[in-house]
Amino acid sequence: MKKLLFIPLCFSLFFTSCNDDDTEAVIPVVSEIDADMRGDWTNTSIKRVYYSDTDTVMYADSVARQAYFHFDGQKMTVTLPGSSEEDVWTYSFPDQNDSTHIQLHQDTVTTNYQVTSLSDTDMVWVEERAWAGYPEEVPDNEKTTSKRGVYTWKFVRGK
Repeated sequence: MKKLLFIPLCFSLFFTSCNDDDTEAVIPVVSEIDADMRGDWTNTSIKRVYYSDTDTVMYADSVARQAYFHFDGQKMTVTLPGSSEEDVWTYSFPDQNDSTHIQLHQDTVTTNYQVTSLSDTDMVWVEERAWAGYPEEVPDNEKTTSKRGVYTWKFVRGK
């Protein structure tokens, strides 16, 4: 009789110990841009243009880059070639009426971008900053302040 109770008990322990921890939760798609953006991208360049209070160009430059971005529907993970360090941000599309507006969050920092183009192979984001300083590579106390800085980020699909 004890043997008959032992077999069902073993099966019940087996079935209760199995779970689906290995499966990843599917994050719902909130827009076509969200769906198309998911996956791996390489940021290849950033163009920076700084405007005066009369909306004339004060300074412009660009920089070639190679930074890897992975979008999973909720997190954006950034890595650099040869580095194992990851810079992780959460992202969202906060404006239901404008699916091109993407917002990134990390700790207390929030940045806003417009996705100006997106295809199977290319993506472009634009960020505008009021009173942006330039050139980017110098310490803050050596920068000249503009009325507005416009940053254009170009990406290609894949690593």
